[in-house]
Amino acid sequence: MKKGAARILLVVAPSIIECYRTVQYFKIDLGEHAGQLRYISRPYSLIGWKRGTPFVTRDRDSWSTETGIALDRALWALTRSGQLRIAGEHDLAPLRSCLVTLVLPERTLIPRISQG
Repeated sequence: MKKGAARILLVVAPSIIECYRTVQYFKIDLGEHAGQLRYISRPYSLIGWKRGTPFVTRDRDSWSTETGIALDRALWALTRSGQLRIAGEHDLAPLRSCLVTLVLPERTLIPRISQG
């Protein structure tokens, strides 16, 4: 990967709304990093990613639909083979919002313009 290039993170769930909930669960700043996320809700969409591509998911035990079960099995196989990997903190930390506290002087004088 080129230095400074944005790394792709797969967000995997049986539906797009569950993908969105997964993003919220991991506290990923969607507004700032939407271009780095790929929503995957079908097993065939997991094929073709670069070896070692990180992914996040949650509540895989509750994926009871046919698509969810197929997605879970595909994730298991691709993770076991090393094609995909579970995202670690080093993958997620840059995608979380950075809260910066702005410190202002105790009293800031702002001139007022009066209309008269």
